[in-house]
Amino acid sequence: MRITVGNFLFRTRNVLFPLLYLTLFIGQQRVSQAAVAMLIAGAAVALLGQGIRVLTVGLDYIVRGGRQRKVYADSLVQTGLFAHCRNPLYLGNLLMIIGFGVAANNSWYLTIAMPLFFLGYACIIAAEEHYLLGRFGDDYRHYCARTPRLLPRLRGLGKTLRTFAFNWRRVVVKEYTTLCMTLLMLVLLAARALHADARGWIISTGLIVLILLACGAVRILKKSGRLHAGLPRQ
Repeated sequence: MRITVGNFLFRTRNVLFPLLYLTLFIGQQRVSQAAVAMLIAGAAVALLGQGIRVLTVGLDYIVRGGRQRKVYADSLVQTGLFAHCRNPLYLGNLLMIIGFGVAANNSWYLTIAMPLFFLGYACIIAAEEHYLLGRFGDDYRHYCARTPRLLPRLRGLGKTLRTFAFNWRRVVVKEYTTLCMTLLMLVLLAARALHADARGWIISTGLIVLILLACGAVRILKKSGRLHAGLPRQ
């Protein structure tokens, strides 16, 4: 059952998951009256999650998005952050989900949407593990035996960070949409939490425009071939 649900969510997550994010802005019931403290704490957790995603993509890369909206892997990546956690991208996502919820200080999101996110990712991970086990067999079993599913093993992390070359081009090309989404979400949550006045919304709108322009510029450079994940063209 979990595998079937996971395959369905893998195909539809780009539509269904954004709908859950809408609950961040529904209702006014707060979990805490310390709105600024919640905003700061939540932003820190969300940025930690985004940082994990950046490190994951920059150190070693796994094909994301599957193939034809189905779970797919052309190789079993076991290096970079994947040597410390089997699902570092999903770990980053979950931290961002938690961080946004704390920053929003919204009881609807924290009590309804966030548990649904966790359940959804549990099903997606189950579907991916089923696929990887069928494709890679004992290699995947051995990988699972020595590598945690979500909570990373910190031993040897320093060596990994020192020895792997960081590919910033790959981060920009492959991660720019998530980076923009994270920044946009934090700007909107900050404006909401701080009850921004007219001046505050002008500043927020300016930041939103700058983020969207940066995102658009990266997309144009990517589509034109002037910015790509590999080495600079000669």
